[in-house]
Amino acid sequence: MSLPSTLLTVGFVAAACLLAGAAHAADNVQISELPPLEKPVTSFGAAVADGYLYAFGGHLGSPHEYSGDLQSRELLRLNLKQPQKWELVGEVPRRTGLAMVSYGGKLYRVGGWEARKSAEGKWELFSTSDFARFDPKDGKWEDLAPLPHGRSSHDAAVLGSRLYVIGGWELGDKTGGQWHETAYVCDLADARPQWKEIAKPPFNRRALAVAGYAGKVYAIGGMDDSNEVTLGVDIYDPQTNAWSKGPAIPGQGFDGFGSSAIGTKAGLFVTSASGSLFRLNDSGKSWDEATKLKHARTFHRLVADGDQRLLAVGGTSKGTKVPQVELIELK
Repeated sequence: MSLPSTLLTVGFVAAACLLAGAAHAADNVQISELPPLEKPVTSFGAAVADGYLYAFGGHLGSPHEYSGDLQSRELLRLNLKQPQKWELVGEVPRRTGLAMVSYGGKLYRVGGWEARKSAEGKWELFSTSDFARFDPKDGKWEDLAPLPHGRSSHDAAVLGSRLYVIGGWELGDKTGGQWHETAYVCDLADARPQWKEIAKPPFNRRALAVAGYAGKVYAIGGMDDSNEVTLGVDIYDPQTNAWSKGPAIPGQGFDGFGSSAIGTKAGLFVTSASGSLFRLNDSGKSWDEATKLKHARTFHRLVADGDQRLLAVGGTSKGTKVPQVELIELK
């Protein structure tokens, strides 16, 4: 079974490293580095809430090397106003290949797989249906209505108050992975959000990127059920409950595999394995290269701190873990 690995790290580095990067690739984009992750991880969850960058779980080992001991059980955070060091918030369940978002100052995590030992002593991977909310004010997790089925290697995005979960597969019972043909939405403004199925996506993909932007949800890249990497983009319109095709992201080979995307008022952005950060053109018909990251990466997280600041966190590049955290400031 071919699955992404994970990189995580807790850094105790001076805040001066915030200025370590110089203007990079484009005059209107500047990249600098924040304290790196100390324990390299991939396929983890990350989000920004109330001025803190959070990182949840992920894979600590080499690609395709899986066991419970190689799954991080840490929820970490970095104060973005005074980024001196990462701090441990608490211990969490072992989850890899999950999605995490923020809304209303709280964190929401969805799905992910857990390594469990079989009766024969072998490690098997099981996708979970977890859905939980974390309130930084009291430091507690609250279990919410689970997904209808276990899901991992998916992605999720918030559009308005609605959380969309798209892509992925279900691992378990030695099946080798059952592809998900469904996508779901719930309203985070509800005290007890409930999942509702939306129009079936016209694809089966995992290790894709999902982002909300300009009233629509974008599903970008990934690997399809023929084990082929795609650069394709599909767009979901909540108003019509229908899917349409968008412009493929530039690249070749594995550029669309394990990428990450985020939408802000400054635009829709997506990374590629080559290290490029692309922005959807204002016409919506093509992509422009906004800049190149200092550290190319896949199976990482691209998150936003407001509209003009993006953060590229963790990941791997050609089998080498990437602990660096890059701050991308859009001028």
